[in-house]
Amino acid sequence: MQSLIYKIRYLTDGILSLTLSYNTFFFLIFLFVFLCIYFLLRKQKAKQIWILFGSVVFYAWSGLAALFIVLATGSIVYLAARKMGSLYVGYEKEKEGLSPKEQTVLFMDYKKKAKKYLLTAMFLILAVWIYVKAGKLLELDSVATFSEWISGRGIIVPLGISYYSLSTIGYLLDVFWRKAKPEKNILKLFTVMTYFPHIVQGPISKYDSMLKQLSDLPQYDYKRVCFGLQLMLWGYIKKMIIADRLIIYTQAVFTSPEQFAGVEIFLAVVLCTIQLYADFSGCMDIVGGISQVMGIKLADNFRQPFFSKSATEFWTRWHITLGAWTKEYIYLPIAMNPKFVKYTKQLKKNGKAWHSSFMKAFVPLIAVWLFTGLWHGTGWDYIVWGLYWCILMTVAKEAKPIGDKIISLLKINTEKPYYQIWQSVRTCMIFAIGRMFTVTGALTGCAVLWKRLFAEHRLWTLFDGSLYSHGLDQKNFYVALLGIVIMLLVDIMHEKGKSIRQSIAAQPLPIRWIIYYGAMFAIVILGMYGPGYDASSFAYGAF
Repeated sequence: MQSLIYKIRYLTDGILSLTLSYNTFFFLIFLFVFLCIYFLLRKQKAKQIWILFGSVVFYAWSGLAALFIVLATGSIVYLAARKMGSLYVGYEKEKEGLSPKEQTVLFMDYKKKAKKYLLTAMFLILAVWIYVKAGKLLELDSVATFSEWISGRGIIVPLGISYYSLSTIGYLLDVFWRKAKPEKNILKLFTVMTYFPHIVQGPISKYDSMLKQLSDLPQYDYKRVCFGLQLMLWGYIKKMIIADRLIIYTQAVFTSPEQFAGVEIFLAVVLCTIQLYADFSGCMDIVGGISQVMGIKLADNFRQPFFSKSATEFWTRWHITLGAWTKEYIYLPIAMNPKFVKYTKQLKKNGKAWHSSFMKAFVPLIAVWLFTGLWHGTGWDYIVWGLYWCILMTVAKEAKPIGDKIISLLKINTEKPYYQIWQSVRTCMIFAIGRMFTVTGALTGCAVLWKRLFAEHRLWTLFDGSLYSHGLDQKNFYVALLGIVIMLLVDIMHEKGKSIRQSIAAQPLPIRWIIYYGAMFAIVILGMYGPGYDASSFAYGAF
């Protein structure tokens, strides 16, 4: 009997030690079981409860204490939103028969009361988020239980805290601004908040859109399921074949940059930019594919960013939902603030038109980029990174008339392909330079990168084989380069408006299955596994 108990305990401990990271075999088993039961269910309510159950299991796997924090946060959000909603309902009833002026005065009174609930909820959400960020800054260990936390062993880090914090704050602000109605069903709100495909790395979803979709979940559709699985396969190829291969070389360089120089540093900076894109966009394809299989449409987070012609355009194509969130909830509230608008108008009236224009562009932008930098990390490297993008985009906007005059004087045809290619390459290099601020984990590391970049070149490393002595051998370099070329070709086709999935669907059945099996075998054979490989290390997985 004791032997049986020991075996059961051993088996249980073994299962619990497994990770549910998206690119693990155990997650695929979890997903297969989840989807099989999901499609067997016919009633909407049953599907909704099953999604909530699957999300809770997924989240609980990272720690019950973290799950408790998330559910507590969801309860705060639910109560605050409902209270604000009830206040506005009270206003609608009381305003009957009042003059427009009296309605305005009455509304401001109700809005002031609603603001107290908004600020209280936001304070509690941000307090936990800042606590986690501060703990990471102090390099405290992550712990999974409250007992470990109370004993001072480290901090509890809820999975995807930065993502669900922004989403919930956006939801509360939408309710406060009367852009969305508060959800009455707390289970639906919990389902959207803990929805397992997007909880780890986003995208940052609009809750009203997710809640509407959750209320009308479609039945099984072969084409939709097929397209979703295709998207998942493409995400796994980008993540496991390209990103996880490139990071072996880039980590070797950025861990000890003083040992490298010239061409090695330059190559690492370029490859780490591609690696980040393949990693992050690959994860978005995986979670987007899972959601599409279920009949849920997640917001797009990438749209061929390396074809952008400017820094501003780049950030409308890269991490789209973060850019949209900061624009809606930080940039516009500052830019449209009556006091700020009045101040800039006064500057212009006093003959300081340029100062007025600069202030209107710079102040909201610096707020956005300081927040964005701190959202990504808490060190000075991320603050400087945020300032880098803020200054770059402000100068680009203010200097555009000068640039247009230079282009006109030089008679450059901006419609020609060579000029557009130059714009895209320039934007990519601007992004790569920005990566240098943060990729080593400290500003001192960035300084070392720049120093070694120009100290010596060592061009011979491209030809004498020494390039392949930093963890990534020649064959793996070629596999990575082939993957990059394929990824580039796919992005070119998408940029031209062509759908790869539609093209595959139009092929005869044998051709389609050859493509599917080819993709699966490529992941199995060429995906990165083995000792030292961390399957849970998605680039944005710790956010």
